[in-house]
Amino acid sequence: MIQSPASTPGLSVAPFENITVVLRINSGSFAAGFEVTLQILDNGQIIQEDDRFLELPAEPTIPKLYAQWQSLSQEQSMDFQRAIDRGIKPVAVQVTNVEDWSQLTDQLAHQCRQWFKSASFVNLSARIRANRKVHMDGSIPIIIRSQTGILEQDQILSQLPWHLWWDLFSNLPNAEFAMFSGFREKSPALQFPIRILAIFGSPSGNLNFTQEVRALELLKQRGASLKQLVEPTIDALSDRLFEQPWDILFFAGHSSCHGESGTIQLNEQTNLRLDELRQGLRYAVNQGLRLAIFNSCDGVKLANFLANEVNIPSSIVMRQPVPDQIAGKFLLDFLQEFSKGTPLYRSVRLARGRLEGLQRNFPGASWLPTIFVNPNQPELIWPSATEDVALIESGAASTAFGQAQKEPQPPKRGGQKKAIALPILIGLGLVGLVTALLMGRAFRRPPEKPLTVEVDSFISQGENSLEDTRIALAPSYLGMKQRGIDAFRAGDYATAFLLFDELRNQAKQEKNAADPSIAKPALAALQDYESLIYRNNALILRQKQQNPDLPTYNVAVAAPLNFDAGTGLAYGVAQAQDVFVNQQGLNLLVTLANDGNQEVRTQAIAQDLASTDDILAVVGHYTSPNSCVALQSYSPQRLVMMSPTSTAIALQSDPTCGDINNVFFRTVSSTRFEAQTLVNYLIDDLAIAQPNLAVFYNYNELFSRNLAEQFQEVVRAFEGSVTTYDLSDPEFKPNRLPTVAESADALVILPDGGTNDTAAFDQAINILKLNQGEKPVLGSNTFYLQTVLNQVEADALVDRLFMADDWHPQQCGAEQFSQQTREYWGGDLNRRTALAYDAVQAIAQAITLAAEENGTPTKTVTRQQVRQKLAETGIRPETAARSATSADMIISFDENGDRKEITTRQIVTVAESNNQLRFELVDQGDCPSP
Repeated sequence: MIQSPASTPGLSVAPFENITVVLRINSGSFAAGFEVTLQILDNGQIIQEDDRFLELPAEPTIPKLYAQWQSLSQEQSMDFQRAIDRGIKPVAVQVTNVEDWSQLTDQLAHQCRQWFKSASFVNLSARIRANRKVHMDGSIPIIIRSQTGILEQDQILSQLPWHLWWDLFSNLPNAEFAMFSGFREKSPALQFPIRILAIFGSPSGNLNFTQEVRALELLKQRGASLKQLVEPTIDALSDRLFEQPWDILFFAGHSSCHGESGTIQLNEQTNLRLDELRQGLRYAVNQGLRLAIFNSCDGVKLANFLANEVNIPSSIVMRQPVPDQIAGKFLLDFLQEFSKGTPLYRSVRLARGRLEGLQRNFPGASWLPTIFVNPNQPELIWPSATEDVALIESGAASTAFGQAQKEPQPPKRGGQKKAIALPILIGLGLVGLVTALLMGRAFRRPPEKPLTVEVDSFISQGENSLEDTRIALAPSYLGMKQRGIDAFRAGDYATAFLLFDELRNQAKQEKNAADPSIAKPALAALQDYESLIYRNNALILRQKQQNPDLPTYNVAVAAPLNFDAGTGLAYGVAQAQDVFVNQQGLNLLVTLANDGNQEVRTQAIAQDLASTDDILAVVGHYTSPNSCVALQSYSPQRLVMMSPTSTAIALQSDPTCGDINNVFFRTVSSTRFEAQTLVNYLIDDLAIAQPNLAVFYNYNELFSRNLAEQFQEVVRAFEGSVTTYDLSDPEFKPNRLPTVAESADALVILPDGGTNDTAAFDQAINILKLNQGEKPVLGSNTFYLQTVLNQVEADALVDRLFMADDWHPQQCGAEQFSQQTREYWGGDLNRRTALAYDAVQAIAQAITLAAEENGTPTKTVTRQQVRQKLAETGIRPETAARSATSADMIISFDENGDRKEITTRQIVTVAESNNQLRFELVDQGDCPSP
């Protein structure tokens, strides 16, 4: 990402693949410690997420030190500026205070460094750096998103010198810390020429704009179109915002945190609150404004307003009052880097670092410049105005393209037909090349091979540990696991089995240790589904070595294993495999695949699994859109996909998914039953007839949109009414419930899972908070998360939030499976684990029946037979598997592949016990005697 490809006039540079790290500080205090979650996004799509809270230790001395440092910094910055105005060296003025200021800065820096050196921060740094893509990206924002609910704490967290987190930033030299500005829609890449509106405010106080002028002149030399306004009136500035599209807005002068939006001084007579330009700024953003630079004092409130009220993708401000000498130097250094093609975040890091030379006289100068960014936004790159026709004239483009076509395929795994690379955008490259030739020119493309997804690191039976998963083992367990993987890869399955078995046995023995330093790592090892699956795979393959005629059957599980939702599927599959292999004698191999909830990776994995002949079925994928992508590959190859989580009815009627009735089955019920169950509960139990509902949903996501449609159909059948609100609409950011919603009988909040973009999910949480428990809320099962319990007050949830679920550990008939699950994983799990277990049961039953039908000696089973046996369960229920997760229930499917037995769901609400919130069933009465 360091070099920017050049472009022709009027053509935009294609945005780089962007890796973004978001650290969300959710709750806590400096006195007690904080809880934080980690997200890593690739080009706006989440590829890793730690849903479980990570703990940051208490550090009660930081707030007091920060308050002292901030007070002295503000006082001394004014003295520093006055000294510069008088043309004398600032060190000659109030030397004692400068020394005190320096000492206080050193104390605060030392305290922050000690905090950042704690084991929790080291662990968090390791999690970030363990993601391979973080190291592949040349410029990475580490975005701090503070939302503890305590304004003073959030302000301090946003002002800390995060770049002193040396364990992280020294190992990621191209990373830069940034502040969260909100998830927004992506804006296009910058186009040549860059259009800049530069505003110079009042120079009162002897402000000197020499360096700012030099910086802008440099941009003109590099092809920018520049419009300068010097001490403009409000009307003149407003007119210019509407005059033409702008790419960059720049302001130099005085600003302050006064007012809700912050204030800038336009001229001697006029102080302007930014909210007085709200419409003009919004219009500029809608027309393409990508970046705002406020080279002025105390700009945090300005940045927050620009982010939350105007939706600007990126802004750069100073976090504290700053003399113009420092502001000017930063701007000049930044624009010199940025305008020559250095990506935005790296440009800021380099320019901020160059302020260290001023810190003897202005301690903490390098702490002040800060970026506020939208995590979804592709990083801004300055486009070049030059054109390079030599690439075409020399024939280099043809040569490069020819070499790319001959790129070798990744190595096969295990001697099977594996590891298909997925070329992306080759056709688009040809179209662009032909277009350029017709225009008589070509724009230079980066000298890199076509984008491919190599899936070897995301698929395994035991020969490697999957990339980008939630698994984190202590060194002793990790070493044992790695030795097992090495033995598995070498074909020494006997040794591999012993090592994986020893790991799990040791974890069982130590998980109840009195010493937390022993118990916690043991519990993490016990919850390593990879080790359990690899153990059983090694056992089967060792037996296969001893008896080559032994019948074995391969089933895959494909899920986003970087999310809790995906690991829930893996738990269910691993548990079911262990039961079938060790208790029922079925040699069921499991192939693990981590699709990361990314459609490109899902497509590559699906092609790989579909082309591997011995895979008889796939359990997965998590979301309906990814399931649709995978089915495009599974359907032509007649490979069954059994989904425990894809509920959208629209999936079955979408022609882009392929002829899915050949291969698609699901153990979960559809969105139709989810909507019916919730509306029935509203009418029958909450006694709200002909309900008037306010429905909040994400129009841009298949599941959420489909569930909202089902709600409207069901409510219409009861002669009720529905008003809808799109949670994904950037303009929808209420600070109170909409007027129509206030008069509704109940709220219906249907966020998606928040796996690609949390903006809609965050808005859903906001609606829960705004409701304050006044109206009953019917929620999608995506609310079934610990994060919801942590973020929303109990009064807004307890007996006010209701969800419809297919399985719950408290339901009748689930006791035995719930106990088994606790023994396997050390705690209760949810419906995803149970329904994944059901999926394996159904597939295993189909394999068993097909093998018995084929007879000895080989008992070979085909994909077509598995599909046929599953389809037959709808008309021959005696052939269906009997569910172990719900006593007395079978697992059969109708002609569409939908689960026949689940025609209604159970109502789950939030209950409070011993000051703890948890999801519990609404009273279902006494269970029948067994």
